Amino acid sequence: MNKKIYTVSLAIVFGWLSYSQTNNLTSSPYSLFGLGVESNSGTGRNNGLGKTGIALDASYGLNLYNTASIATLPTDEFFLDVGGSIELVNFSGGDINEQQSNFNFTNVSFGFNDGGKYGIAFTLKPATSVGYSLTGLQSNIEGSAEQFITNIEGSGGLNEIRLDYGRTFFDNLNLGIKASYLFGKIEETESIVTTNSYLEVNEINYYRGGQIGLGAQYKLLDKHNFGFTLDFPTVLQGSKDEVIGKYSNLAYSVLEETEDEDIDSFQMPLRFGFGYSTKIKNVMLTLDYSKNLWSTTNQSDAIGDYVDQNIYGFGASYSVDPKSSKYWKRVDYRMGLNYNSGYLMVDDTKIDTYAASIGIGLPLGKRSLLNVSYTLGKKGTTESILIKEYVNTLNINISLSDLWFQQRKYN
Repeated sequence: MNKKIYTVSLAIVFGWLSYSQTNNLTSSPYSLFGLGVESNSGTGRNNGLGKTGIALDASYGLNLYNTASIATLPTDEFFLDVGGSIELVNFSGGDINEQQSNFNFTNVSFGFNDGGKYGIAFTLKPATSVGYSLTGLQSNIEGSAEQFITNIEGSGGLNEIRLDYGRTFFDNLNLGIKASYLFGKIEETESIVTTNSYLEVNEINYYRGGQIGLGAQYKLLDKHNFGFTLDFPTVLQGSKDEVIGKYSNLAYSVLEETEDEDIDSFQMPLRFGFGYSTKIKNVMLTLDYSKNLWSTTNQSDAIGDYVDQNIYGFGASYSVDPKSSKYWKRVDYRMGLNYNSGYLMVDDTKIDTYAASIGIGLPLGKRSLLNVSYTLGKKGTTESILIKEYVNTLNINISLSDLWFQQRKYN
């Protein structure tokens, strides 16, 4: 394997891991709920295909939508996929009309197929993101005409370390298993301001836990591809650190401090998905459906309730000839549609998302690609007390490949 790619991959992995501890960025007010909003993380072409990929193989690089696809990585090649996203979000609702921008790393993934026997992939990526700010909330002090102002800010999120293993059986059946470890922290700072004092409550919640998932892909008549995924439910253990301090007469004093205190665990639901893909001449079509059974976790939020989540995706891509020696004939053009019903119901209203995407895969070599996609999404509504978000997302992924497991030849 090329030593440069190996060195670059390690540098990116450790750099991303240190960055992700404090910088899972979002500005969505909906990240106030639960463990935050689901992160926009995916490899290669999936973002431009409406976030579909359950039935897709790995001929265009790593595909994290189905662990079984790792078995189809080209033999004796090492793949590195690293990505980032830029978001421009417009908020509206009530008296709010604001715009925010965010930048995030979306994934660092690398994998290989050893002699066609099996495929292995390792991934680091954000799982959820938290970033909200509620300022200037005015209330009256009980029994007094004096008012106090409350400001609340939250940040952080969860990260995922993931190992995928896939193997091919009977030439047309791929089976895979993945093991994930979720970890991270969510920090919330609440300040209460009166005319004579300033009270600050800083709380950091830590969560951690493992999860197992399975995947299968089946090819029928070399044209119809079917996929299935299953993620088992799991429980994330939680603990918290909290400091309550007070500023009065220019002096600061700690009123209360706790460390590593147990808090309620968070339950992740059973998840399953189905996918189908086919190719008609130069056009590839893909369909995905996923369901997350949040209602079975019997959890609720102070403001909303957890409900079952349904996700529908459609994607299409076109390339003249991926094996051509002419550059523009190998370019892959993509588009997609996605609907996510969301898993939260606030004031009897679901927080759902509609999204449309376009993308392109630009060859950088025999199998290496620069993948660029743009997605426009609408989340939430202005009904009741809710906020509507229009999210413009630019995703950029670089997928690099190099020969591995090859003995050097010397003259």
